Amino acid sequence: MYRSLLIQLRVIFALVLREARSRHGRSRLGYAWTIVEPTALILFLTLMFSQFRQTTGPGGSFAMFFATGILPFQMFRNMAQYGSHAIIANQPLFNYPLVKPIDALIARAVLEFCTALVVMAVVLGFQILALGAPMPYSPSRLLLVLGLLAALGFGTAICLAHSQKVFASTNNVFAIIMGPAFFVSGVFFSLQSVPETFRKYLVWNPLLHAIEGFRWAFFPEYRNPDLDLVYLFGWGFGLIFIGLLAYRLMRKTET
Repeated sequence: MYRSLLIQLRVIFALVLREARSRHGRSRLGYAWTIVEPTALILFLTLMFSQFRQTTGPGGSFAMFFATGILPFQMFRNMAQYGSHAIIANQPLFNYPLVKPIDALIARAVLEFCTALVVMAVVLGFQILALGAPMPYSPSRLLLVLGLLAALGFGTAICLAHSQKVFASTNNVFAIIMGPAFFVSGVFFSLQSVPETFRKYLVWNPLLHAIEGFRWAFFPEYRNPDLDLVYLFGWGFGLIFIGLLAYRLMRKTET
């Protein structure tokens, strides 16, 4: 068992390196462009919205408030969308006995998660060093929320990857959903600032709990009684379970 696990880890690591090279291999910046592009976009949006926003966020900085909203949102979206294409994009590799579809899914999830961490470090580090923003209040809470968010993104990716085998337009529908989700997941606002009439509907969105949890870990004064990390845990690992179950059933059908 140990030897088999070691072999699969090596396969996943090789797939991660392959994805990193193939994603932007023809660019002069290479894989670095994967980090530079979203970092520049987030910094631009953060500085732009902070100029038009009159009120400040926790810690006296709307720029940091916005950054702590868009960074986890982008991490989830990229993990789900990029990971959902893993099986189709790597189909020829599955002719090798050692390479399984789940390996490709895990490899893309690992690569996207690591990329998101680097982007977060650059964006938040820039604001801390250049703009005097506060350091994260609780790194342990931050790691917990990031782990739950990664589980949500990975579970969504597995479900999308298998759903598109039945419904070819699944990814298109998900991309459409992500449009309005950007505005109702707490990127621009705190859940506590929303009237109770709308709040009781917004709390059903697991991504909003991830973003609120990210801010709860970052700002010492941030409080939200509606935050439910257990709910986020249920969504994340529930989707992983459903995706793995679908993966196993489809593997049996194919064989």
